[in-house]
Amino acid sequence: MNTNSDIEPILEVTKEHKEREEKQAELLTFTGKPQSCCVSLIDIVNSTKTTSGIPEDKLGIFYSVFLNFISNIIKKHGGIVVKNIGDSLLYYFADYKEEHNSIIDSCYCNLDIIDKRHDLNKILEEEGLPNISYRVSSDYGKVLVAVSILSSINDIFGPTVNMCAKINHIGNANKFFVGNDLYLNAKKNHEFKFEEIVDNQLTILKNSYPIYYVKK
Repeated sequence: MNTNSDIEPILEVTKEHKEREEKQAELLTFTGKPQSCCVSLIDIVNSTKTTSGIPEDKLGIFYSVFLNFISNIIKKHGGIVVKNIGDSLLYYFADYKEEHNSIIDSCYCNLDIIDKRHDLNKILEEEGLPNISYRVSSDYGKVLVAVSILSSINDIFGPTVNMCAKINHIGNANKFFVGNDLYLNAKKNHEFKFEEIVDNQLTILKNSYPIYYVKK
């Protein structure tokens, strides 16, 4: 038979757990309806092999050079940096005024990132660090924007974010790839050339999702 001394600690733990859950639920709030935007991701190729050969006292310099260099390009083109995920950087371009203009901004930015790789590697060389290659991917769609009380930077969630990450793993190094939803909204723009990657298509709910290589 249980006594009060047996029951009380369990009740106390349950109460503390509930209070902790309530506090955690307040850490992240969504700003409203999903909004259309262009989500992009840059990921260092063979990052594990590259960073394993860097001395510990220089790892911070390596990431600082990479993240700051790429972030400056993104901001120059009006993009919003969300966060770094391991050796990747997630960012997006929101639609404003004219519909789909985030696609144009994103394409210019990501092609600029590809073009500036040699400049980035020159800085890394000056610091005695190895050269890097990377993949850049992007797709267009709806995202949910979340505000965290722990950070001044908003986070984004949704299928478009997930799709952008999947596209990135398919693409070749030092090239810019986009998904079909972005292509359908950008194909009339004659400033960019889109080449479908026939051998590499994502499968979504048993349907293929075309991927395109983008160049000027």
